[in-house]
Amino acid sequence: MKINFSSHALVKMEQRHISRLLVRKTVANADFVRPSYGLREERYKKFGRNYLRAVVKTEGEQIVVITAHWIAKSKDK
Repeated sequence: MKINFSSHALVKMEQRHISRLLVRKTVANADFVRPSYGLREERYKKFGRNYLRAVVKTEGEQIVVITAHWIAKSKDK
């Protein structure tokens, strides 16, 4: 499935120094996934001590990254 980035996601990723590669790894191979509002999903992947959280929405044959940010720990873990 193709992974695209919203303009908001690209701005926030640049501000937060998060690479597209790490977000793609998170989306494609998440450690766990949680449902979110508006048919969105939160996908989490651990890198070192922190988790990268990517909020995505599936639109047809593509996944659109809405935003991404680092969190110290997950609510589920």
